Amino acid sequence: MIKIKIINILLIFFVVIGCREEDPVITKDESVSIRHTIAGYVQKGPFINGTSITIAELDDSLRATGRSFSTQINDNQGSFGIEDIELISSTFQLSANGFYFDEVKGEKSAAQLTLGALGSIRENDYTNINLLSHLTKDRILYLFQQGKTLTEAKQQAQREVLTIFGIEKEEIIDAELLAITQECEDHEILIAISKYRYRY
Repeated sequence: MIKIKIINILLIFFVVIGCREEDPVITKDESVSIRHTIAGYVQKGPFINGTSITIAELDDSLRATGRSFSTQINDNQGSFGIEDIELISSTFQLSANGFYFDEVKGEKSAAQLTLGALGSIRENDYTNINLLSHLTKDRILYLFQQGKTLTEAKQQAQREVLTIFGIEKEEIIDAELLAITQECEDHEILIAISKYRYRY
């Protein structure tokens, strides 16, 4: 009788162990990669052919994961695109370095310029790099680290930068969605900021 009880206990033990081995093990570090196309425009005036662009993946704390991708502009309209890149996080930082068309002087800039932007995967996978995205980028990162959500940090950073330029507007399209080639009030604000330094 005792032997039968021992055998039953052992059978239950092995059944439980067997079930545990079949269950998937999920850890906090486990991530699922996704493939996306990231495209947009780099504009002060339009950046020209050959401008180098780096895309650095950011984690949930907006810190670099160490994964990065490179591409470049292949026309003089400032457009870029990189297809089918594998991302674990949905947030990234863009950096562009190159010459641009000086829309005031009507010629290529005398020196290269570096601009940046913070982006996140959207339905249209569209992220622009411009003067406003560059001026707000570090402020957004700071505000996020202070406890703001990414959306709150973007809104506050943009309001603060616009105030410096004497522009008061409560709601504005995210900087990385603005383009100097588009027509509406928000896009015109970007144009005004891009030309601001020529007033002096």
